[in-house]
Amino acid sequence: MTASGIRPGIKCSLTPAGLIAGGLRPCDVAGRVGGEEFCVVLPGLALPQAAAIAERIRSRIDSKEILLKKSTTLRISASFGVSCAHEKGNYNFDQLQSIADLRLYQAKQRGRNQVVWQDHDKK
Repeated sequence: MTASGIRPGIKCSLTPAGLIAGGLRPCDVAGRVGGEEFCVVLPGLALPQAAAIAERIRSRIDSKEILLKKSTTLRISASFGVSCAHEKGNYNFDQLQSIADLRLYQAKQRGRNQVVWQDHDKK
């Protein structure tokens, strides 16, 4: 536990959760789907717009230092996989989440701390 009474692992989950929530519109929905993974639903946005929001959140997380103790900070990063219902005319949530999950895996395979929103995306 830290001086604030919060275990470091919990603090590392709460910080990105707050940064994610702070980067969303009132109509957007975000939730933790397990472990260190979050899902964000951005109604009405095209894939490039959703990817831009993911990049903005990724950048905010990357620039943040988490204070663990008085003189100990930790930097974390985030990888994102983005999918869109308009991309393939597919509105099935489970399938959209599977596409995003595959792209998340690609982001991690490519070195982490990045957004992948196209299957052959170079970024």
